[in-house]
Amino acid sequence: MIRVSTYMALILLVALFAISCGLHGEFGFKKFGEDAYRRIDSVPEFAGGEAVDWVYAIRKVSGEMDIGVVYQKKELVWVEVYTQTSRINKKSRAVYGTIKDLDPGEYQILITDARGDNRLIDSKHFIIYENGDDGD
Repeated sequence: MIRVSTYMALILLVALFAISCGLHGEFGFKKFGEDAYRRIDSVPEFAGGEAVDWVYAIRKVSGEMDIGVVYQKKELVWVEVYTQTSRINKKSRAVYGTIKDLDPGEYQILITDARGDNRLIDSKHFIIYENGDDGD
């Protein structure tokens, strides 16, 4: 009986350690004229002609590392339309970007660990819609 409970405790500790070692964060978006980034839980929608700033704030960083940022557009399959790499550390734990000049459609931002394996850290879907400025 003690042996089973010891194994269960060991498995629980390993699982908690694996979960806590991963990078976790949140996306925030800021449109022109807004003072602060806002977290949007649903799928955000932006007009095709507007630029929207975004941030991915990572909760805990143990050291310096490179973060990959990939924009993908949904067509028949997900197609890569933009990539960049940003460096984060304990003092600067955020990755910034701007959504602009994208055709209408469904997109996603992928945040990856660029240290070699490009492991997915997080993603956020968003929609760009046709700007409807037709004088109504």
